[in-house]
Amino acid sequence: MEAIRRPWTADDAAPLVAAAAAQWGLTGTPELLRLGTNASHRVGDAVVRVAPAGRGRAAVERELHLARFLAARGFDAVRPLAVEQPVDVDGHRVTAWEWIPHDPSVVTDGAAFGQLLRGFHDVTADLDAPLPGWGALELIAARLGGLHRNPNFSAEELATLEHVRAGLVTRLDELATTTPFGVVHGDAHPGNVLTESGTGRTVLADFDLIGRGPRAWDLAPAALHPRRYGADPAWWDAVRRGYGCPEDDSWAVCLRVRELASAAWLFAAEDPDAPARSAEADVRMRAFTGEPDPPVWGRH
Repeated sequence: MEAIRRPWTADDAAPLVAAAAAQWGLTGTPELLRLGTNASHRVGDAVVRVAPAGRGRAAVERELHLARFLAARGFDAVRPLAVEQPVDVDGHRVTAWEWIPHDPSVVTDGAAFGQLLRGFHDVTADLDAPLPGWGALELIAARLGGLHRNPNFSAEELATLEHVRAGLVTRLDELATTTPFGVVHGDAHPGNVLTESGTGRTVLADFDLIGRGPRAWDLAPAALHPRRYGADPAWWDAVRRGYGCPEDDSWAVCLRVRELASAAWLFAAEDPDAPARSAEADVRMRAFTGEPDPPVWGRH
C-alpha cells in the first residue's frame, strides 16, 4: 500500500492521459473522472488510469493479471482493454480499461454489494499469483510517524493513536489462526462497486490495493459508512446478509483498523505549516479519544 494521497493536479495528469491515449489510438476528449492516487479519465469508451510516478511496473501488472483472471472466470469486474499495457509515459505507468456506464452518485444496493464481495472471495480462492500482504497496519504506522513533523498534532494525541494501532496489531495476532484469510480487494468502499446503468449489474473496480489478508478487511469500508459517515445502518445490514457468512471477531477488529486508516489518511494530508489543522481532522481525532458519539465524518 502506498502513502501518496494526491501526487499531482488535473493539469499535471492531462498530458499524460493524452499521450497514452494516442499510443493506443483511443479517440475522444479526455474527461476527468477521479484524481486521487491515480488519475482516471474517460476517453471515449475507455478509462485511462495514470499511476503515480512511484508505482512500480510489477504492481500495475499485478492489477492487470487479477483483472484478466476475473474476466476468465466470468466475474463482474472492470476489464482491461485488449491493448499492449501498461505503457510508460514520463515515468508513469498507464493502463486502459473498459468504461462501465454508471451514475457515481448511486450507492449500490447493500445485498448486491455483499454478494459481489463474497463472489470475489470465492472466485479468488485458487488464484495462484504472488501478492503482497494487505499492508494496512504498516501504512498506518508510516502515516502516524509522519505526524511527528506536524505541530498541529500533540504528543499526547500521537501517543493515543499509536496505542490504538498497537492494540490492533496485538488483537490480529491473537486471531491469526482463526480468521478467514485469503485474497482481498483492499479498498472495497462504495465508490469502487459500480452499478451499471441500464442493466443494474454490480461491478467491482480498482485493484490497486489487492493483497492477502483477513477477509473481513473487505467488509470494513462498508461497515464504516454507517459508523462514521452517516449512512443508513440498514444498508450495512443488507451488505452482511448479501455476504452470507457469519461474523467472527476479526470483523470488529478490521473495522477499527479501517477507521484508524481513514483518519490517518486525512491526518497525513494536513499542512504542517498551517496555523491549525482542519475541522475534519478534529472530528476524526475525537473517534480515538474516548468520545462515545463524535460528529459524522466528511462534513466539516
